[in-house]
Amino acid sequence: MVESSAKGKPLCGSCSKNVFSSRLFQLFLKVGLAASVFYHFIWVGKQLSSLTIHGAYDELLIAPEYTNNGRDLYASSSSSSSSPFDPRGKPLPSHPSPNAELQDLVSSHKKYTCAEGLVYVEDHILPDDVTHPPGRKTPHLFHVTSKSRCMTPSFASNIDRWKHALGSKYSIYIHDDDAVNKFIYEKEWTEFPELKEIMACVTAGAAKADLWRYIMIWEYGGIYSDMDSSPAKFGVDTIAPLDDAFFPLEQLGIPSQYWFAASPRHPVMYLSAKHGLQTMAFRDDISSNNAAKTTGPGAFKTGFILFQQFKGIDTNGYVEAGVYEGAHGRSVRVVGSKGNHNEWIV
Repeated sequence: MVESSAKGKPLCGSCSKNVFSSRLFQLFLKVGLAASVFYHFIWVGKQLSSLTIHGAYDELLIAPEYTNNGRDLYASSSSSSSSPFDPRGKPLPSHPSPNAELQDLVSSHKKYTCAEGLVYVEDHILPDDVTHPPGRKTPHLFHVTSKSRCMTPSFASNIDRWKHALGSKYSIYIHDDDAVNKFIYEKEWTEFPELKEIMACVTAGAAKADLWRYIMIWEYGGIYSDMDSSPAKFGVDTIAPLDDAFFPLEQLGIPSQYWFAASPRHPVMYLSAKHGLQTMAFRDDISSNNAAKTTGPGAFKTGFILFQQFKGIDTNGYVEAGVYEGAHGRSVRVVGSKGNHNEWIV
């Protein structure tokens, strides 16, 4: 006998309606997801088409060439498609005294007291004529980021090793959390208009540090180093005056992301930052924090690949020692080997 409701109607009819509603909802959900995926494929296709059609313009956007008065050499002042966020045709940001700017940036607060057992680490600052000699591409600047200037004795000792190795020619800056935030949030980023909005969705400190390092070297140039990286074969004169960028190889056979050097406005820095920002923006879940793939070594390898693709060179990012050319005649000097990845930096 079929069980009935109080009104005498079979309950199975109600069950059937619920099943139908559930299936209808699932159908709408699948159609909506399919439409969303289709839209994103169309968007990506348009971006790739734009790169194909306007490759020369995109190359200039990534690595514009400027005249002595700071104007873009190839920009059209009457371009109707110009965006307020497009750096082409605008003056190259002026840094009359990079060391003064960096000193102000990292000194966002007065010296603070460290907890027992920790050591307060000071910057090592030299004059601009020492760190930026005429004819040199990659400036003598060394950047490290740390949550605080209060470090364990082992980390403080490692910074001292860098000061001993590079101190005669390099300014060495410690960027704590306050300095990193000041750099990201208190500056108008013409080339990265999406930066501040996307950073609101960056929930991992490692990802934030990844993006910061690309943009810091893009803006000021010099060396970026992880706190636990130490000099091995690398010395104060290892980076030659005409080296546009200097990348040791890591053990996977790709340029290391934990330690690298480049001149200001180097395309690899721009492309790595852009790729990392795009990856973070299009995550399905902002709690997904695999920095190695989203903003770290994966983004840096992609930046290097795109750098060469703008030159028409296909690569998978796994390279050997040598000099590699890319976008707009810029170059990268790669040193070391994956079999001996500690040759230059430990």
